Amino acid sequence: MMKNKLMLIAGLTMGLALVQAQQATFSVLEKDYEISRKAKKGYLGGVEPLADGGFEMVYFLPSGRKKVKIETYSFDRDANLTNTLKDEWDVDRVKKKWKFFNFKGDEYTTTAAAVSTNLTGRMMFKKREIKAKYNWFAGDYVKRIKLLDRQKLTSESGGEYLFGGAYEVERDSTIYALAYPYTKGAPLTSLYLLKISNTGEARKISNIATPHAMRPLFSKPLLDENSRDVSNDDFPRDWIVVLAPSKPFGKGSAGQPNQLSYLRISPEGMVKEQISFTAPTAGFRILNAYSTGKEVILYGMGIRKDGKFADEILGSTVSPTSMDDEEQAAASTSGGMFGSIGKMANMISGKEDLAPSQQSIDNLLDDKKYDDFIIVKISGQTASVVKATPMAELNQKAVAGADMKKPLQFDGKKFITNNFQILKDGSMMLSVQDYKPEGSAIGIPGGKMLGTLAGVSGSKSGDNYDRVYKGMYLLHFSPEGNLVRNYTVQLDQKNKKGFFNNSPMTADNFPATGYLIESKDGKSVNWIMEMVKAIDVDTDVSTFSNFIAGTSTTTTTKSYSPFYSIEYGKLDLATGKSSEFRTLGDLEKKKYYLYSKHNRIQIGDYLYFFSETPNGDRLLVSRMDVSQ
Repeated sequence: MMKNKLMLIAGLTMGLALVQAQQATFSVLEKDYEISRKAKKGYLGGVEPLADGGFEMVYFLPSGRKKVKIETYSFDRDANLTNTLKDEWDVDRVKKKWKFFNFKGDEYTTTAAAVSTNLTGRMMFKKREIKAKYNWFAGDYVKRIKLLDRQKLTSESGGEYLFGGAYEVERDSTIYALAYPYTKGAPLTSLYLLKISNTGEARKISNIATPHAMRPLFSKPLLDENSRDVSNDDFPRDWIVVLAPSKPFGKGSAGQPNQLSYLRISPEGMVKEQISFTAPTAGFRILNAYSTGKEVILYGMGIRKDGKFADEILGSTVSPTSMDDEEQAAASTSGGMFGSIGKMANMISGKEDLAPSQQSIDNLLDDKKYDDFIIVKISGQTASVVKATPMAELNQKAVAGADMKKPLQFDGKKFITNNFQILKDGSMMLSVQDYKPEGSAIGIPGGKMLGTLAGVSGSKSGDNYDRVYKGMYLLHFSPEGNLVRNYTVQLDQKNKKGFFNNSPMTADNFPATGYLIESKDGKSVNWIMEMVKAIDVDTDVSTFSNFIAGTSTTTTTKSYSPFYSIEYGKLDLATGKSSEFRTLGDLEKKKYYLYSKHNRIQIGDYLYFFSETPNGDRLLVSRMDVSQ
């Protein structure tokens, strides 16, 4: 049994900060606490609501293979810390109670499959050896991937396949793939759904009927309201694929360019839905597929070019591999000039793969200028809503923030979308942020590199940050897909480097994420934005001693990580007016930044946010009243 210890006798003390702030019908209560030394060494695994309106914060601490050390802090609805619970549970018991606990042992080694395409378009099977070590600071595995072998993926009769999309279900060590059986000179009229084991066995599950050869326009797992905190690797969602006709070669016909085919495939490989719909344009760049439980909404942008096919307008939109960017980098080969010659020879011969990452494809697509925002709603085995909104209409229906003289102007170029939500009345809201290139440096725009904290990422060089993110737009669409209003806010983060100003990055090198909390009466929304407010630095010093020579070499390595905070304001949906935006935690003049995961929960009329100091010794609980 767990041992209850009241807060008065626990090793935690309540901070002095207790602030009640009123602003534009917002009521924010903030309290901070000292965190025990043990909890600082672990990670916040999740936040759970309690029956009395309070909540529990669950920390997992460095543990063994069979037992998990847990610290649970209980709070009432007024953010008062009432109990701390400490215990040690069996791993299976923890997994059963908390689905967000992804521990599979401190270290493990396994083999997994991957498929991709080579230079000739044939599908390749790859076997990977994955070595993983659990990081108790981040609550995730650091993985090292070694490519064991490559071979052409073939059917039982030895026939080859052409790539049509792939989806990895890590839980089952399985790859699902759409593929055309390939015979030289034969038309591509038969599309198969394959199940590929980690030994390279490809088994046809079903035939996918298509009127002609089609290529993947979109291929991703579904998003839902839990995608933020529960990964698809741990809890796989349905796989959504949208196929588009390709430009025909010779005298063949590929049908109407904007006649698309939608597929919904379960993690067990069952084709749950297959429908055909007419998109406003063949140049429909689908960003995501969002599930409301009863329907699926496809949203993205479009480029209008009548008579042109998707591959002519957009080029490639789906990476021809089941591996993500980090896995591809880990599996890359080197070897100087001769190694490069050998690699190219292997690509041509089909022994090596040539698969651009999804990120590199998306970067190219981000640079295009789009004509429309497009929303397609799939329900009842049909496309019940297909609506395109011209980019010009965004500026016609734009409204300015409270501290702005005029709304931002949107040009349809260089922007990203970062959140999509459904309101009670079925209307939809999409957060958009534009950016500009940072600059150039010896062939690489910007040239800023971010190395992540040691043990959190397998990346050796970090990601390249070559963008400055600027204005935020919140697009409100009716249930029928019509644009209601475009709320605009100018974000100025360029001077907010935080307390380590020697960082090569500034806060505006990172996009903000906007999401909404709807009022009870549905007349207003609380617009919450997660923004980088500081760049943390981690310094590692290592010394190598040569005892024979009597010398030593000291190496200092610095890596940087972004710290996020909250800005919030209220939008009146009837008038389009907004309150001023405030920063969570500023009232106490202390430096608090959001936990990387599980940093908010809504319980009834209250929305709670969870932040910590950079060294993790104090916790800030912020309660926002969203009842008005």
